[in-house]
Amino acid sequence: MGDVILFEGYANIILIFLVVYIIGIVLVGIYYSKKINDSDDHALAGRGLTFPYLVASVTATWICAGALMGATGAAYLYGMQGVIFDPWSPFLTLLIIGFFLAYRLRRAQYTTMVDFFESRLGRKMAVIYMIMQLIAGFSWIAGQLVALGIIIFMTTGFSLQVSIVIATIAIIMVTYAGGLWALSRLDAFALILIIAGLLVLFPAVINGVGGWSNFVETATVYDDLPAFAMTPVSGERGFLWYTGPFGILLYLGAWLGVGLGDTNCTTLTQRILAAKDEKTATYGFLTSGVLYLFLGLIPATIGIALYTWGIRVRPDNAEYLLLWATSHFLPSWGGVLFVLAMAAVIVSTCGENILVDATLMGHNIYRYFKPNATKKDTLKAIRISVPIVGLGAMAIGLFFGTVYKLIVFAGAVLLPTVTVAYFGGLFWKKANHTGSVWSFITGTISWILFFLYAFPHTKVANTGMLVKGEPWMEEAIWDALYIAVIPAFIVSAVTLVVVSLLTAKSDPPKPIVDADGNSMENTPLFYWSKNAKKYLAKND
Repeated sequence: MGDVILFEGYANIILIFLVVYIIGIVLVGIYYSKKINDSDDHALAGRGLTFPYLVASVTATWICAGALMGATGAAYLYGMQGVIFDPWSPFLTLLIIGFFLAYRLRRAQYTTMVDFFESRLGRKMAVIYMIMQLIAGFSWIAGQLVALGIIIFMTTGFSLQVSIVIATIAIIMVTYAGGLWALSRLDAFALILIIAGLLVLFPAVINGVGGWSNFVETATVYDDLPAFAMTPVSGERGFLWYTGPFGILLYLGAWLGVGLGDTNCTTLTQRILAAKDEKTATYGFLTSGVLYLFLGLIPATIGIALYTWGIRVRPDNAEYLLLWATSHFLPSWGGVLFVLAMAAVIVSTCGENILVDATLMGHNIYRYFKPNATKKDTLKAIRISVPIVGLGAMAIGLFFGTVYKLIVFAGAVLLPTVTVAYFGGLFWKKANHTGSVWSFITGTISWILFFLYAFPHTKVANTGMLVKGEPWMEEAIWDALYIAVIPAFIVSAVTLVVVSLLTAKSDPPKPIVDADGNSMENTPLFYWSKNAKKYLAKND
């Protein structure tokens, strides 16, 4: 299926619309560049994102190629068990941020979360956090660029490599010029497009498989798991055919790998910091979580419906099924609309992540070399970093040429490495620099060791899925990464507690302070805290 050109006869129409859209977003970037005077304007939209734009920005950024193409393929193969990784786990991420993190972080007025790590846990931990975020960010962007190239290739026949290059240049231009002001507006437009596209496609597919009642009664998936099961099932099928300790660890990893690990993702924390106020940040993330789950379950249900209907593809081609469905269940205008919607969302996601990584480089790394840099100096550094990040991610995408593995790696890398230090620094006064650094070291090493232990077992479990007698290596790697992430996270957490307590005298923990160096010890933890509203009224 990956070699089939869809919408034959409409390739020129799709290409024209894509070109017009790309020109349009570049013009939007140029228009909003007039609003940008310093780095906060560029990276955080002047800390002025209102509720509608915050919801659109978070949801459109999170509804990426993995949530659309990947969720369709995962549900086709494994049913609802397969999509706990996405959209259920990211839904959990957004709820955790809304309930527990958004209020305090927005109150702190940081520019990036590296500022928090440096003031609370020290320069070394800040650099570690920044490196891990850049690794995850480059991998995420590369996966999105490949996904956009696949869409253009499968609908127009345009060269995959050339499509990736053109898309990268356009995204760099709008991000360079308009920053988050422009991207947040594009997010709103992209979100409207994807909602319209999904709401057109979903009933067409369900009607095509005989209606909702027939679908629910007859639903089946490729791997012979219960189509709508979200917990491990009895017998040998377990969770994704893993039982015992491996089944439990993979199930926990599916929920927490992204669900907890991505709570410190800079793409999301930047939206918190850019919100108009604490109330907007809190309710914006909670609303985004609900909307994300609703939208994410549509392609997942479509994946189950396609297998139930009788569509049979190789497992490694399952991520193309959503595009196939648009070409077979929609009229030509509907297919063009949906292709444009997917392209718009991916462009939005790429732009947001390029801006985040460029901000880390231009705001934090640049200030290490020039501590007295003004915000205008930082703005120049961020803009210089935009093409560096975009072209670097493009090179990774062109080299690996895959969507799923790149996005999977980006989602898994943060939980066993920096998440413990992040929560420890925010909520445990005794967490210190030494404990956080060692929690990163032991978490990373144990993740690697647990992966090496689990990998031989996951290779056996995935043998024969593609070729008889041979393991499907991509799935084996995915499973081992997520099985290993939970024990590594536990090791990291234990290390933070033990080392922080043992070194409390030699390395006294620093208090949490805001961007201006003011203590936040008495700041309420959550928006719903008893004294939160009084605190806001007194300090605003």
